[in-house]
Order: sequence, then structure tokens, then C-alpha cells
Amino acid sequence: MSTEEGGASASRPLRRRARGWVPLTDPAPAPAPEPESEPEPEPAAGPIGAGGWQPVPEPAPAAPAPPGAPRHTPPGDPGSRPGPTGDGPRDCWHCREPLDPREPLCASCGSPRTHVLLLCDSPCLELAQGPGAPLNLGRDPDWSPRTAAAFTELLRISRRHATVTVEADGSAWVEEAAASGSLNHTYLNGARITPGLRTPLRDGDELRLGLRVVGFSVRLYGPG
Repeated sequence: MSTEEGGASASRPLRRRARGWVPLTDPAPAPAPEPESEPEPEPAAGPIGAGGWQPVPEPAPAAPAPPGAPRHTPPGDPGSRPGPTGDGPRDCWHCREPLDPREPLCASCGSPRTHVLLLCDSPCLELAQGPGAPLNLGRDPDWSPRTAAAFTELLRISRRHATVTVEADGSAWVEEAAASGSLNHTYLNGARITPGLRTPLRDGDELRLGLRVVGFSVRLYGPG
């Protein structure tokens, strides 16, 4: 081999073949990787059919309500709660029979619709009284038979503590039984009533026998 041939062949790496050294070719560049595509979301599972689970179609948007149509309010929304139906009693306070709202008197016992209702949580009492005889509150079983049993152990309530009266016009009054006043006192909305004087009751008042003994919520129902 000549010197020129040896110099030309020295510029490339050589490998040996059966008949001598041959130039080694450069390897081909590797192809660039293809970008990965995002996987398609799987359709929601629907009823199974012959071909497997079927996708559930999305519901169509609801059509707008025509003008003037009533709006649906879900349960629990304040707008769906019924409003008050009136404060008038549905049953007679005396005989508990249903009342005819068009009649001023009970058809069963003849009692007027006018009455006062005293509600107590402890002890649990519900006392209704209409015009006429007073409602006596105390521990004396002969003088106050409707409250004596419930007040037996409450020694801070007087035996003859107070009376409640109702007039035909729907007004109600409270007065201490003794002219000199009850030893345990009577309170209306936190203020002690004046002994010997009738004090008017109003719907929503709080009547207490003793300051921290027994309390009544007052409800008044007039003739209408």
C-alpha cells in the first residue's frame, strides 16, 4: 500500500474485512419520539347491552319557564314553607269540639270563642278559661282545683296566689287573690304587679307566680 493511500485511509476509523481494512460508516440518527396524546375520557357507564356498557347521554338543558309561571322551590327553602293560617282557634277551648269559623259560639257546648290560654313548660300545664268565672291559680285544692295537684310541692307558690278573668270583649286581667298581695308575689313580664289592682294581660305576655318558680305564656283569643 502506498503512502498516499495510507494517509487517506487514516482519516476514518477502519475495520477489518476478509480482504483488508474498510472505512466504518457513521450510524444513522435515531428517529425523534412521537408526542404522547392525552387519553380520551372514558364514557360514563350506562345500562349494559349486547356490546357491553353503553355511555349515558347528558341530559338536555331544561327549557326556560314561560313568564308568569310559578317558580318551584326545593324543600327546606323558606319560600316553600306555608304561611300562617291565622291565630283563631280551631277547637272549642271548653269541650274540644271543632268550631265553625262563621259562628261566635261553639255548636256543641255554647261557649264563646273568646278565651285566654296559659301555657307552662314546667310543670306541664295548659289552662284555658273563657268569660265568666275566674281561673284561680294556687295550691289550695278547694279554691284552685285545676292547679293544686301540679303545684303541691312548690311551696313558693301561695295556696291562693292569683286569679285570671276574661271579659266578653276579649280582654283578660290578672289580680293577686289577697287584697294585701301574695307573700310570694306575682310578676308580669318581669315586673311585680300592684297588689289589690287588676292588671291587664296581653297576647304574648309572660305571667310568673313567684319570680323564679312557675311561668306562663299568655295567649288571647277574641270573639272574631
